[in-house]
Amino acid sequence: MAKCAAGKSQRRQNPMNQPGTHTAVDVGATQGRCENPTERVSFSGTGNFLKTVRERVHDSLSGSPARGDRRLQLKAALIFLWFLASFILLLNVGSVWLQILLCLSYGIAASAVGFNIFHDANHGAMSSSSRVNRAVGMLASILLGPSRYLWSYKHHVLHHRFTNIHRWDDDLETRGFLRVSPHQGWKSRYRGQHFFVMALYAVNAIEMVLVKDFVQYFTLRINPHQEIPAMSGAEKAEFWIGKMLYLAIFIALPLALVPLGHAIVGFLIYQFTLGLSLALVFSMAHQVEKVAFSAFHDGALVIHDDWAAHQMRTTANFANVNPFWCWFSGGLNHQIEHHLFPSMSHTHYPDIAAVVSGTAREFGLPYIHFPTYGAALQSHYRLLRKLSAEPCGPEFLS
Repeated sequence: MAKCAAGKSQRRQNPMNQPGTHTAVDVGATQGRCENPTERVSFSGTGNFLKTVRERVHDSLSGSPARGDRRLQLKAALIFLWFLASFILLLNVGSVWLQILLCLSYGIAASAVGFNIFHDANHGAMSSSSRVNRAVGMLASILLGPSRYLWSYKHHVLHHRFTNIHRWDDDLETRGFLRVSPHQGWKSRYRGQHFFVMALYAVNAIEMVLVKDFVQYFTLRINPHQEIPAMSGAEKAEFWIGKMLYLAIFIALPLALVPLGHAIVGFLIYQFTLGLSLALVFSMAHQVEKVAFSAFHDGALVIHDDWAAHQMRTTANFANVNPFWCWFSGGLNHQIEHHLFPSMSHTHYPDIAAVVSGTAREFGLPYIHFPTYGAALQSHYRLLRKLSAEPCGPEFLS
């Protein structure tokens, strides 16, 4: 458990937004410090794919800065205004039907804030300035409610480094409600999960903000398998200040200005819209057919592949040339490019996709792509349906 000062030191030396730099060296052991379990994981494969694709992408940008792309900043400003306008109008209109429409707009705008502002800023892609990225990330965290610290550890460390690895990638952990990896043991409650999954997705956002964050904060565990490095005093202060501002502005204020029944129903419409929007984009990237699922065996924390090749096998794109999805999803439809270049402004992803796919073919690696969002959604549904059946193990997906 990284509760000591040494654990904090290790975390500062290994930035959360720098995947692809894995090593088998145990930093804690070699420096006489507390052990960080993530440092004991190794990717044993060797290859020049990552080096080659990064060099080619760098050349293809023709000197354009990878971070802080002006297109992204302008889009972020527009989305912020959309979110703010939806919220303010919602508090000032009298028509119930108009309030419902504004709740839907508010929820969709909030998901756009998550995809395009919160996500990029916390990856360091919004600006070339780390201070600007931090400030924008903190603002977006207040707008949406989640803990920036807890999300960053879950996302940057556990998901980007250990994509689709059972017990390591927290995106596969559903607290026993869903089976999304063939390495998870089957239970009778998973029968029919493809039918009730939408109800769980709908409460995903509200559960994270009002329940999950607090459980993780007080237990210092992301899930039953993974602990969380201790938070500094400043990180704890940010957690509580952010939560208080979110609760005061986006929950207490509507309750004070809007009739109680309208405020409660509107809040639920907003949260269900936000939860569905987030889940039905993020799930298309790794929880679909064709992608690989991994697990460690016999206590050996080794993946017999290099990190970049592992990303290519466990990640999928959808609707790469669809203007709407490229705009709304914050480039998350280009998930392969995002995992290889996590700190690049997502507005560059359509421009580098041909370079990435061509290099992958050259190295004999998959480039998994669904031509439409509908095709990806159907594949996600089929995967959940297969995983709901008994018996089924990792081999049944082949």
